[in-house]
Amino acid sequence: MFTYILKRLAIAIPTLLLLIVISFVLMHSAPGGPFTSERELPPQVLANLNAKYGLDDPLWRQIVNYVWGIVSEFDFGPSFVYKDRTVNEIIAQGFPITLTYGLLSFAVAVIVGASLGVAAAMRHNSLLDYAAVGVSIGAQVLPNFVMAPILVLVFTLWLSWLPGGGWQGPEYWIMPVIALSTSFMASIARITRSSMLEVLTSNHIRTARAKGLPERQVILRHALKPAMLPVISYLGPAFVAMITGSVVVDIYFSTGGIGKAFVDSALNRDYAVMMGVTILMGALTIFFNLVVDILYGWIDPKIRY
Repeated sequence: MFTYILKRLAIAIPTLLLLIVISFVLMHSAPGGPFTSERELPPQVLANLNAKYGLDDPLWRQIVNYVWGIVSEFDFGPSFVYKDRTVNEIIAQGFPITLTYGLLSFAVAVIVGASLGVAAAMRHNSLLDYAAVGVSIGAQVLPNFVMAPILVLVFTLWLSWLPGGGWQGPEYWIMPVIALSTSFMASIARITRSSMLEVLTSNHIRTARAKGLPERQVILRHALKPAMLPVISYLGPAFVAMITGSVVVDIYFSTGGIGKAFVDSALNRDYAVMMGVTILMGALTIFFNLVVDILYGWIDPKIRY
């Protein structure tokens, strides 16, 4: 197992470094620059700004300095717009909020989705199965940018049950979590149901039932683990999608998360913040795919060889 993990790390680390280089090159290849505006700056002022931020160095040297700063000190550099703040400070302000409701949304999606899928598979072709499939289909066509305004309209404007924005307490978490988790919950329920139905018709399940084992034991000890393999492969990208999907949630619910910082940096041409958030999301994608690979190898040892 340790060798399997090392092999996955040997792939993940160079991929992350390549992501940093590609992000830097693409961002610096964009038309204009971080100090381009409707009112053109005097050449001497522009030259001084480029010298201050090291933008007058050759591209290869900028890349080396940027990568070394991230690798050695986890330093994404200064913001081009907020003169007294660094990219690390901007990310540190918004990322804990995004991570909080991202983890809550992930937990809700996994628990509700997996439970719904297992229940539907165990009661195949019953009213419960039809209801679970209907709920899954209905929820899957409601992405967060559709759910968010509907929730605000119903629970804030019409019923006045929940606050429509901010991040001051648990009552502010409910609508962002629902908006972010609904479509992922539906996908997990659908995948779990299909996988469980396939596993329940396999030979080892028939053997377990023929031995007279209780149905609860058959499901929990023999069916659930192999049925979770397709679900686990979906969870890594799903969690990262929840974090990146926070842009819509941040805008609608004014949570102050990292999505708002990313949108503001794009509008203000703050390339440093854009690169920092992009690299952070890419690192999370690589990390959670690595976790999924390790879990896959732990659940199914055949994959390690």
